[in-house]
Amino acid sequence: MTKPSNPDIYRPSEVPESLRPYVRRILIADSNEHVDMSVDVCATGYHYLGWIWRGRWQGIVNGETRFDSDIDGPLHLSGQVNKSAVAAGFQRDIGQIFLELSVLGHFQLLGITGARMLEDAAAPHVLNSALKPHLEIILNATDLSTNERLELLADTLSQLPKNSVSFKTVAAVERIEAADGNIRVSDLITELGLAERQFRTDFKALIGLNPKAFCKTLQIDQALNHLLMSNGGDLAGVAADTGFSDQAHFTRAYRDFLGKAPGEHLKNVEATLARFAGQSRHY
Repeated sequence: MTKPSNPDIYRPSEVPESLRPYVRRILIADSNEHVDMSVDVCATGYHYLGWIWRGRWQGIVNGETRFDSDIDGPLHLSGQVNKSAVAAGFQRDIGQIFLELSVLGHFQLLGITGARMLEDAAAPHVLNSALKPHLEIILNATDLSTNERLELLADTLSQLPKNSVSFKTVAAVERIEAADGNIRVSDLITELGLAERQFRTDFKALIGLNPKAFCKTLQIDQALNHLLMSNGGDLAGVAADTGFSDQAHFTRAYRDFLGKAPGEHLKNVEATLARFAGQSRHY
């Protein structure tokens, strides 16, 4: 049974200069439209920090509600997606800011590892209690415009004490992103002179996915972006552009990752999912 189409309530906003090392994109919903929708979440390779001040947001994993803004408060951090069924619920008229964090931004900015957040959603100050005094001003904010909220969020986060990551891990992440995941991890390890076991352990702890899974996530997300931009386009061309050996290989990988073949999946891609998933990659 096909779910009813969800409204497209999110719009991109420019990332403030102070957040650019840690935040890739900002999406804002400021709608008086009453909604009651559930959106299937697929992996993008990135974590999301959300601030909801109007309406209700829920993070649901395998049918279990892991975060409910009505109960758990306005700030939530959403982790990587692997194989579980993950969904986000939206109710009432939504006022919400989503920060799509950089690959390492969740750790550099908040001191929270990806392994801690894998397929979960939680308040950041619950995961890292040292954040609580810094975030109180956001948790208690009232009567602000959306622009004022974004400014407050940027000012607060930019003043947090930052957490460092080894330059070799940063270099590896940059190479993987530059290739949109179409890179052999073994070649990367050799080229950067990485200690393989330590690199794989550190990578999975920091990001939540092992290097191969992260590469595949970016690769499929880039393919989804191509398909969305071209309204389905030429599957063979998309397969070639995103590093798959042929269309059959691409279709198998896409189905394994998203549960459906490209054509079938695109028929039911909802506006909200397209905003967060396919549009996460640069075309």
